[in-house]
Amino acid sequence: MHDLQGKVVLITGASSGIGRATAELLASRGAKIAIHYHSNKRGAEEAAAVIQEQGGECALFSADVSDREQVNRMVGEVLDQFGAIHVLVNNAGAGIQPSTFMELTDDLWDRTYAVNVKSVLFCSQAVLREMLPRKEGKIINISSGAARFGGAGESVHYASAKGAVNTLTIGMAKEFADQGILINAVAPGVIDTQWHEKFSSGERLQHFLPGVPLKRAGTPKDVAQMIAFLTSDAANYITGEILNVSGGR
Repeated sequence: MHDLQGKVVLITGASSGIGRATAELLASRGAKIAIHYHSNKRGAEEAAAVIQEQGGECALFSADVSDREQVNRMVGEVLDQFGAIHVLVNNAGAGIQPSTFMELTDDLWDRTYAVNVKSVLFCSQAVLREMLPRKEGKIINISSGAARFGGAGESVHYASAKGAVNTLTIGMAKEFADQGILINAVAPGVIDTQWHEKFSSGERLQHFLPGVPLKRAGTPKDVAQMIAFLTSDAANYITGEILNVSGGR
């Protein structure tokens, strides 16, 4: 059911956290992994080393996924290397920096949407040009539980951007369903990753835990398991869904 032998998977933001866990898991199931990174080359190289040690196949690709020209160049390089892209995981994204609503600036708003929303648009358009002639492919967008809760206080801009990702997912799924392309989103809840070191804090992470029925933070692998399910044949009648991985929150 979960055999991905011969499938090529492009994962953006695969140098750490959820992206890296997904790369390693899908590689262990036979997929060839295109590991995208922007600034964290070391993390990407470490992920590649793990995959290769386990006998998997992968290659590294660098791009700013909020830049259309760089995305098109990267996708072209992936196709040159592997010949096809069967699955795209739009994982790249960032909280940028916290801000209350009244302190939001044009620049912070635009940067948040560029990294979290434009990246989905640009990468999906570039990959769809290869998928559509084959009438086969899957796109999995990484959203956030913040899209449902609103991110009030310090992250309304991030929550809004992830809400846009949800809307894009549903619209894309409807538009391309009759072309054989399945498009879904995964919305992680409170996940213990380096994201909290960069854009939040350990104290803020602990603040959310009482609201999680399972009484623990999720792990990157918890999310990767859902992504792996969506890439498999077991999910071939699922499209346009926002699937929560939140411990019941």
